[in-house]
Amino acid sequence: MEKASMQGRFVAFMHVARWTSVLVALMYHVRFLLFVDYEHVQAKTWLSDVFYFLTGLGHESFAVFLVLDGILTGRALRAHGPPAPATPGRHAIALYRILLPGLALGALFDAAGARFFNGSDLYTAYPAFSTLSLGYAALLGNLFMLQPFVVPTFGSNGMLYLLSFLFWSLILLDVFLRATRAGRVVLLAAVVVLAPPLFLIWSAIWLTGVAVAHMGALHSARPSLPVAIVGFLAALLLSRFLGAGVHGPPASGAWLADCKFLLVGWGFAAIAWALYPPGAQPRTAPHDPAAAFTFFFHFPVMMLVVGIATTLPGQALMQQPAPARYGAFVAVVAACVGTTVLVARAARPAKARRQAALPWPGAGHS
Repeated sequence: MEKASMQGRFVAFMHVARWTSVLVALMYHVRFLLFVDYEHVQAKTWLSDVFYFLTGLGHESFAVFLVLDGILTGRALRAHGPPAPATPGRHAIALYRILLPGLALGALFDAAGARFFNGSDLYTAYPAFSTLSLGYAALLGNLFMLQPFVVPTFGSNGMLYLLSFLFWSLILLDVFLRATRAGRVVLLAAVVVLAPPLFLIWSAIWLTGVAVAHMGALHSARPSLPVAIVGFLAALLLSRFLGAGVHGPPASGAWLADCKFLLVGWGFAAIAWALYPPGAQPRTAPHDPAAAFTFFFHFPVMMLVVGIATTLPGQALMQQPAPARYGAFVAVVAACVGTTVLVARAARPAKARRQAALPWPGAGHS
């Protein structure tokens, strides 16, 4: 009974942490559109300081999300048993369940926004947010998960570089588990030498989550929760002190700045390890595709909502903090989450929807 209670608490922790990381990532990007940068705030208050600090944790939330996804993959590996090496490959292919509707949604929203709701020049004057690479070459490249290695992300879908990193991390893990010992050494050497540094950093963050699931299942010893929390908070403060990094797809040479997010990932992984329930693994792992869809595909929704909100009343982007602006911020975030959740649920297969309705741990893992 105690083990079941611990399992339930850990599942709740996973869901809360996953959605928190999603919301922080979304708020991070919305704030860049609606508010001036912090150094340009004319009347700083404690409220604006807290608001800018919390909404500045965007890339830190990316690290938390990838650690959690790694834990899900690691739990699935242990739950399924032999032939476990096939699990990462199936997970990689399953990403197309969110990629295909996400690309379609992005194309539709970007085309409509650029055509009818560009009164604030959102789609033309802010290239960090809207490369608007809506051509066939970009679409084909994104279908093969070649962004940002070969092609740019499709349309305004700036988060797709992380989806590609996740996809290839899963593929490489699948190949690694199937390979011989000598093959694994060759594979690791090739990846370290040939892969872009940014990919190595974010893949390492994801693999930290896989390691948590492995160590949590096999070892009774685990870090102290208070110490892990302090370490995670220290990593967050250090990351913010060193700067928030870029707010769009990674630029060349940005990999060194992203190393601090590896520390954030390790800090959060320590908390997850401290909370990880010991004993037998469940048959399945908790999974919420709506959270993943919101995380990876909120950009075109955000762009269209902000475009409508600024074009129709004739308002400017990036304004000073004010009560009305905070209200608009909340409304945009709520509209983005509502839209992405509805699309994710509508695009989910009927079988997966029935499995999601089952009580954990009997539910399926998609």
